Amino acid sequence: MSWRSFFRSPCEAAAPPCGDMDCSSTRRLWRRFRWRHGTIRLHDSLYCAPSCFEAAARQRFAQLCVATIPAAPMRHRVPLGLLMISREQLTNQQLRSALEAQRGNGRQRLGEWLERLGYATERQVTAALAQQWACPVLASKTICDPNCLRLLPYHMLENSRILPVQFVPSTRMFHLAFSDGIDYSALYAIGQMLDCRTQACLATRSAVGQALQLIGHERRPRELLFEGWRDAAEMARITCGYVLKLGAEAVRMVGCAGFIWARLSTGPDVANLLFPRSAETPLTADLGRDSSGVPLPITG
Repeated sequence: MSWRSFFRSPCEAAAPPCGDMDCSSTRRLWRRFRWRHGTIRLHDSLYCAPSCFEAAARQRFAQLCVATIPAAPMRHRVPLGLLMISREQLTNQQLRSALEAQRGNGRQRLGEWLERLGYATERQVTAALAQQWACPVLASKTICDPNCLRLLPYHMLENSRILPVQFVPSTRMFHLAFSDGIDYSALYAIGQMLDCRTQACLATRSAVGQALQLIGHERRPRELLFEGWRDAAEMARITCGYVLKLGAEAVRMVGCAGFIWARLSTGPDVANLLFPRSAETPLTADLGRDSSGVPLPITG
């Protein structure tokens, strides 16, 4: 036992260690009076004061600005058109016509052009995509569990056309439907954020679109979108401000479906902060910028 730990006061001894390596126990004692609930958890670490939490959040946001989640190794997939020809749902001439239309436009996917030209139905295209991605197709009469619709932010679902289908608490398995192929990086991030396993299936674009439209009218946990963020330091200040305002007990952050997503938990209540990633997302992270420790003004 060191002399420093021997002479600690009972209050210091009772305080959990702070995850900030630069936080001394003497600084921690008086700063904790500003931290209403004592500590805040960021992933697996506890922080004793707003400045400690904000510094750690800044580092994690900076990593998310530049980090990319490695995609799962993909098996060789037969092109959609050839797959549908092998299923006798398409002719060579129809495929050539659809490919020419796609090249002339350059925006829509091949499956959308096959439907638009009347060469295939939406269900046929979805079934072929499911075979291509080696995953099941969501039954057309499946009713999504309303309890799982609130687990993910709506802006993220809409941006990547993801439909929450069912969450099984006993096994912590989250079933999610996609319409244009499986986003494995999103599956990984959702699993990390919610501490669960994820399983994907495919659904028709119209089914996903209709379901998302209904979800858009549902009452959901607080969801805040910050489109004008400049850097990791600003994201950390915003998040720290909402932690203080809401009295959050735990925070987790991931990069998912075009966003940097921070999830703030206060008992059973959740708030989601979304920072859109774009071409302007910084390619380098300013890990050394000093923070004032004063959160940005909060409205709403």
